[in-house]
Amino acid sequence: MSSPEITKDDVLKALSTVHDPDLKRPLTELGMIENVSVCDNQVRFEIKLTTTACPLKGKIKDDAENAVRQLPGVKSVVADFSKETVTLGASVPQKAPIEGIRNIIAVSSGKGGVGKSTVAVNLACSLAKSGARVGILDADVYGPNIPLMMGLTDVTMRDLAPPDPDSEEKKLFPPQNHGVKVMSVAFLIEKEKPVIWRGPMLDKLIRQFLTDVAWGELDYLVIDLPPGTGDAQLTIMQAAPVAGAVIVTTPQEVSIHDSRKGLNMFRQGNVPILGIVENMSYYLLPDGSRDYIFGQGGGEKAAEELGVDFLGGIPLVTRLREEADQGRPIVIADPDGVQAKALEDIAHKVTARVCSMGLEAMQPVTV
Repeated sequence: MSSPEITKDDVLKALSTVHDPDLKRPLTELGMIENVSVCDNQVRFEIKLTTTACPLKGKIKDDAENAVRQLPGVKSVVADFSKETVTLGASVPQKAPIEGIRNIIAVSSGKGGVGKSTVAVNLACSLAKSGARVGILDADVYGPNIPLMMGLTDVTMRDLAPPDPDSEEKKLFPPQNHGVKVMSVAFLIEKEKPVIWRGPMLDKLIRQFLTDVAWGELDYLVIDLPPGTGDAQLTIMQAAPVAGAVIVTTPQEVSIHDSRKGLNMFRQGNVPILGIVENMSYYLLPDGSRDYIFGQGGGEKAAEELGVDFLGGIPLVTRLREEADQGRPIVIADPDGVQAKALEDIAHKVTARVCSMGLEAMQPVTV
């Protein structure tokens, strides 16, 4: 008795039982399945991910192939990943998009010294490690530390010229390290020279960094903002379609108090809050025990009170500071360490939250 002939509809019906692990919706409903072909009961199809930085793409592929293998008579199943990603919806339609940049993520803090830039560079590098095209913009103009943390302290204005000397391109070309494109005012000024600018000059510079830099095609542009609620934050909220903001704090109340102000600033500017990150959650002692030197649970409690996601806590370990001073983000220098694991988990939650906001934007409005 010959095997039943499998159709494209059979394949799609089988795949409708497979859900995206983060969005909890069928792959077929999300538009993630395309180019289904069936020849002599040999099945092949493509999966369009919601983000190239999806850390669960292996599970999605396995689940999809296994679902189709359950069809009677199937001989083989091959799922490939599409070069394109699925667009779920515009989370910030009120602002014109910046050419080539799909998602802008702002990393902010209410006060300085909480490790905001550390979170920003490791978030960017984690996204790049997952396969995404990533850039990081150092908008902390008065204290630009991103080049140091990314190992690009020797870059000067001359290095930002177009690769082709005969090019008429007027844009700046950002240097790249650890798979991330980087732009900072530190590349434009002499080392150790202070930036003493009034608000209008800062506003103009940040706008130029958004539009006059050859970022190319980026899945994510991470923006490291200065602490507080000043001119840089206002410019970003006015000039860029920010997909969401990550608020960085430490556990003690003085930091939590200021982070609430920063969070409410973004809410007033209609910027979605991706969640709160608690840095320096505890000091990891040599014997593996924890010392909660700045208090315990402050970030998680604040997230609950403010109605936002708690993205995770990052322990305080000496190596993080040592590697940052050498231009090696901890997710690159010590990928199996406890801090790297915490930061990569935060990056996963950030991408899931960005995707879920796009999904929410797709929902029909009921009257």
